Amino acid sequence: MTGLDEVEDMLPPNAKIQESRYEASDVVFYTKSKEFFLDNEDTVRDIVSKIKKRVEVRPAPNIRTSPSKAKRKIKDIIPDDAGLNDVRFQPDFGKAIIEAEKPGLVIGKSGSTLQKIKRKTKWTPEVNRVPAIDSKIVDRAREIIYEGEDFRRDFLHEIGEEIQLNKSSGDEWVRVTGLGSFRQVGRSCILVQTEESKVLLDCGIDPTRDDKQAYPYLDAPELDLQALDAVIISHAHLDHCGFLPYLFAYGYDGPVYCTEPTRDLMIMLQLDYLDVARREGNTAPYDSTAIKEAVKRTVTLDYGEVTDITPDMRLTLNNAGHILGSSSVHLHIGEGLHNIVYTGDIKYDKTELLRPADPKFNRVETLIIESTYGDQDGDMPSKDKANNKFKRNVRKTLKEGGKVIIPAFAVGRSQEVMLLLAEEARKDYFDFPVYLDGMIWDATALHTAYPEYLSKKVQNKIFNNQDNPLTRDIFQRVASNDEREKVIERQEPCVILATSGMITGGPIMSYLDSLAEDPDNLLMFVGYQASGTYGNKIQSGANRITLPGDDRPTEINLDKVTISGFSGHSSRNQMMNYVSNLPNKPQKVICNHGDDAATFKWSSALHKMLHIDTSAPQNLETLRLH
Repeated sequence: MTGLDEVEDMLPPNAKIQESRYEASDVVFYTKSKEFFLDNEDTVRDIVSKIKKRVEVRPAPNIRTSPSKAKRKIKDIIPDDAGLNDVRFQPDFGKAIIEAEKPGLVIGKSGSTLQKIKRKTKWTPEVNRVPAIDSKIVDRAREIIYEGEDFRRDFLHEIGEEIQLNKSSGDEWVRVTGLGSFRQVGRSCILVQTEESKVLLDCGIDPTRDDKQAYPYLDAPELDLQALDAVIISHAHLDHCGFLPYLFAYGYDGPVYCTEPTRDLMIMLQLDYLDVARREGNTAPYDSTAIKEAVKRTVTLDYGEVTDITPDMRLTLNNAGHILGSSSVHLHIGEGLHNIVYTGDIKYDKTELLRPADPKFNRVETLIIESTYGDQDGDMPSKDKANNKFKRNVRKTLKEGGKVIIPAFAVGRSQEVMLLLAEEARKDYFDFPVYLDGMIWDATALHTAYPEYLSKKVQNKIFNNQDNPLTRDIFQRVASNDEREKVIERQEPCVILATSGMITGGPIMSYLDSLAEDPDNLLMFVGYQASGTYGNKIQSGANRITLPGDDRPTEINLDKVTISGFSGHSSRNQMMNYVSNLPNKPQKVICNHGDDAATFKWSSALHKMLHIDTSAPQNLETLRLH
């Protein structure tokens, strides 16, 4: 093991290092030399090749320009058309956080503008894109991220020390325990254990339930929150991250790993979860303080970035194609002992919004794969067929004077639908408003802050300064009950996009209650409808339902249509292709995230295809992998 002192000895005499620190598994040097701060690339490259870790050189306080003076210089350097919004300083990290509408202009060709900022200010510049849509919730989420800078600096260093000083090969055993999402969709949570480490993969809720069964089995004898080393969040849907703050309210004090968009969306959706619970008179299992504690301890990673997370585990996140920032998780355990891939929720197909899931991992011995559509014998309609079916139904309903009502998750399906509607708005027939109700507006704002995670088609429009389809004038926010009533009472046709996606609560209930009896209207399903939800009941043919708080049943007279190809989950054939394109055939496949029929049928199909050990275990079963 190479310690900080040994790494520092690799530096040249002119480095003048004031302090060496870990930032999780990275190594950071704070230099008192202006020359070394500005010219260290060759040295850093040599050290990285030796220690196989990221290394960064930052300025010590004595060489930095004062924040006020640095801010003036940054404003002078950055082109006016970059849309500079703000400059924040993080003295504990030696960073100047530059928020702008066009980060590319702040960076400059080959990083020339950033280099000029470094030379003139002696701060390390970091650029964030300002969302193209204003959102108070997005603003609040970013405020939370910047809170607790001094705590975070010490916390990241402690993580690094724990990983490095106790480095182990861990060449004894590996096992996994399902604490949620096995033979069910919801409350995803998996415990991975070795002789050295205990790591959770996701920690979600079941949004279709309001009892104890909504939460993972955190009281399982295998799990001790105080002994837990790390939590990895695959993506920001509440069935994968909704219970994470509970860990911090009840004893966990370690790191959380995810992508940057997942962190931001997670904050937004968890805060909304608390708000919905409050408005509906329910008691949430944690409060906003626990959300802040989780954020302070979150370490964000780029796709493909390899990082140590425990003494015997290395983590890599790959694009999962499911929602913005969603990841499949690769764990490399020990010195080649075992490799686990946890797909999370994957979409192995191009969509309007995202690129397909990436199966290019170095190795995989155990695959934990979702089973949402594992019982489907056929394939989903192609993207083009699904898009055309969507457009035909929207066009028909609007021309006949009806309203199109689309229940959708705030993150993912909503933006997919918005892209298609933005495309339709270019046509002569489409002169209708599209109302966005629930968290959709705020979630879309965050999508505009991370175009590099979106499909190439959308990226090209944004980066080439073309019309951003997510900010078209047709999209109108519904931000209050009064505004919602006006949309409901509106006589003219329109499109209504509202949460929740499975009709389990939220503003969609008001629209359904008021508009479901009109046969001119259309209810369009664009995502998975879990068993027991109102969405599933209506999709399955229910002619009347009694909504919460109603004394009488609501007649379901409107037209109904399901667009299967819109799902953020892969069809069975797509998942087969994903498995076939892994770098090697796994030794074991574990099927989760599906009901009994789906997981058993998918497990059987994989066994026949791969001729290997496959299983569909129950929650609380423990499987030894090595």
